[in-house]
Amino acid sequence: MATICEKIMGRSIELSIEDIDELSINRVVNFVNDQWMEVKKENINVPDTQKIAALTTVKIAAELLEIRDSQESISNNYEKKIKDLIKQLDEICYAN
Repeated sequence: MATICEKIMGRSIELSIEDIDELSINRVVNFVNDQWMEVKKENINVPDTQKIAALTTVKIAAELLEIRDSQESISNNYEKKIKDLIKQLDEICYAN
């Protein structure tokens, strides 16, 4: 993939990400910038842009971890249900 230059959190940054198309990179950049602006508005008294960037990173990471935990919980729930169904099917098969 070619290197592209995007403005992220107010800074021009060169990006070269494997296995992702330019449209997806734009979506990611827009998301990060939206989150950054939200954190910046919530912390208007914080002049340090590095701190705002760090807070933005923590916010995005917290959302990601919440989603991962939720997906893991759903996956575990389905896995338990599948095992229960297999057990029930086995019991039915062995009963006949």
